[in-house]
Amino acid sequence: MVEVAIVGAGPSGLIAARDLARLGVSVTVYEEHTAIGEPNHCAGILSVEGLERLDVEPSPEFLQHEVRGGTAYSPNGTPLRIKGDRTRAYIVDRAAFDRGLADSALDAGAEIRTGCRVTGLTVKGGRVQGVQGPSGAEEAQVVIDCEGVSGTLARQLGFQTLRDGVLAGVNVGISEVEVETNMVEVWMGGFASGLFAWTVPTGDSSLRCGLAYSGGDPAERLRGFLRRRFGEVEPPDPKVWPVLTGGPVERTFGEGLLLVGDVAGQVKPTTGGGVIMGGICARMAAETAVEALEAGDASSVVLGRYEARWRKELESEFNAMLRARRFANRISDDRLDRLFASVGDAGLEERLKHLVEGGDMDMQSRVLRAALTDPQLVGVVARSLGTMLYRELVALFP
Repeated sequence: MVEVAIVGAGPSGLIAARDLARLGVSVTVYEEHTAIGEPNHCAGILSVEGLERLDVEPSPEFLQHEVRGGTAYSPNGTPLRIKGDRTRAYIVDRAAFDRGLADSALDAGAEIRTGCRVTGLTVKGGRVQGVQGPSGAEEAQVVIDCEGVSGTLARQLGFQTLRDGVLAGVNVGISEVEVETNMVEVWMGGFASGLFAWTVPTGDSSLRCGLAYSGGDPAERLRGFLRRRFGEVEPPDPKVWPVLTGGPVERTFGEGLLLVGDVAGQVKPTTGGGVIMGGICARMAAETAVEALEAGDASSVVLGRYEARWRKELESEFNAMLRARRFANRISDDRLDRLFASVGDAGLEERLKHLVEGGDMDMQSRVLRAALTDPQLVGVVARSLGTMLYRELVALFP
């Protein structure tokens, strides 16, 4: 028997395994793919503060570029450029990043089994007591489900899984293009309805590009975006994966079981980024699992502390970002064009830079409220969106 079994060797699972092993807990991670970090389907933008929260040191093994700012484009191509004075985030090779997390977990004493797909969870007396895989049933005192967006195991046990805000995302790398060092691009518009398109520099003349879309063929949408942005380029076949923007699921714990990361919807609804938020929750899950082991009690009474912890620290952030995402999805392309043009004509890029510099890429509620109450922005935003729509927006962030 292992004390804790973890399903999935993505960042959330590996961070939980690392923290548990450092505390002397026997932990086994089960990963269905044969290689850690594969398939790689992430934009790979991780904030400086986020890595600190996860206790991950930036390393040349996975760092590709630093980010100091970005340019957002409205549907008709009107730019708003914000470039800061310090590094705000890193562009990382996600496969290498995940391998680094795996090495940390292994060094701490965790066991990782690749090519080992968990097909079910063992339930006895109404409590999860292990996992079922290629080698049969294996017992565990606590199971942490980090299986990802599929939610197959959680659904088998009757947990609510992700339904709303699941978009089709695509990601591709291109080279031999002109890039601006330390700057990302975000393109708004109908070709990426439900989120946006993006470009992030991975080298002096290379980029990672992608978008998420709420309908149709995302790969074709991406090809259209690349033609618009770079002209005639022939990218390799894009990688397709789900992007989550619907916020956390209703319940993330049970008898002997914790749900962490994508399977729990612990992803930023504004951007679809899940590494940092899922990693923070993974650390809380590890803390709670240790308490359950020490008490000899893996009941929902004890494991429920995990949900209480992450909701206390993060629920207001998830809710603020979810409200912002739902509102943004309602704004027409014409209104977005007017908004971008009005902010630019008013010369407010410097004001936006000040707000962004004082904000947090992961905990976004503060900067959202600050922007909506800023006296220099209020009039411009109200005129661009219309008074009624603006009042509705302000009411979302009391």
